[in-house]
Amino acid sequence: MNGVINFLKPPAMSSNGAVVFLRGLLGVKKTGHAGTLDPGACGVLPVCVGKATRISSYLMDGEKEYTAQVTFGKSTDTKDSYGNVVCVSNAPFPKAKDVGEALSGFRGSITQQTPGYSAVKHNGQKLYKLARRGMEVPVKKREVEIYSARYIKQTDENSHIIRIVCGKGTYIRTLCEDLGQSLGVPAYMSLLVRTRCAGLDISQSVTADELKLMEGSYFKALLPAEFFLDKLQRVDTDKADRRLLINGAPVAADQKDIPEASIYCGGEFAGIGFVRGGMAKITVLLADE
Repeated sequence: MNGVINFLKPPAMSSNGAVVFLRGLLGVKKTGHAGTLDPGACGVLPVCVGKATRISSYLMDGEKEYTAQVTFGKSTDTKDSYGNVVCVSNAPFPKAKDVGEALSGFRGSITQQTPGYSAVKHNGQKLYKLARRGMEVPVKKREVEIYSARYIKQTDENSHIIRIVCGKGTYIRTLCEDLGQSLGVPAYMSLLVRTRCAGLDISQSVTADELKLMEGSYFKALLPAEFFLDKLQRVDTDKADRRLLINGAPVAADQKDIPEASIYCGGEFAGIGFVRGGMAKITVLLADE
């Protein structure tokens, strides 16, 4: 069983918890998610099954879309609603217009400080584990890309909905806190939904209950690996060379040199590889042997 499931992760389930659930349900040991989603958040979590685990890096590099609620008036140590309050302000809450204008300043390439409560590692230890032990968490910063930052609407006197399209490694809860700082009012992320990830949309995602009802036909929820490799050039080889190809041997390909390509054999997707000197070779096997 190979492919990717567009799983609708519910709140209160960790990303690893989702993998454990699906591994047990499908009975496939090689199962892993492609991009952590905070336990309190919900939405699209791509879960790779079988040989598709070998393409997880391709899924994580894609852009992501989030709908978030930012609440002003206080901040927390985790930057979301699950943390301890560390700052409270009596300053007037910003108006919708002010929030929208400030949000526009976060488009493009920006620098973020990684949250102390995150899965980023320091000396082999995840930061959230250090934070939970009360240990000093090192400050880490990274450049991230915000492709779109849209103000949606006001939901309460101190809460607003925003929509963010971003690149790999972006922390929306950090953006919410930074948005508050830009307006001179502490803020935190009070809700987060990932609506799109790795080309998967929340409207096509499947829930845990829906998957349970698919007993015996889980393949219906699996998307083929090649669906996520559309940016790679396609290379076709002869069906008669299949055995050689999947065993790692180079086979004839009527194309110029290509450093990375999707390799097909007799119309069947076989894996990721390259073409050099008129010969194609697979480096990541994705077809069944």
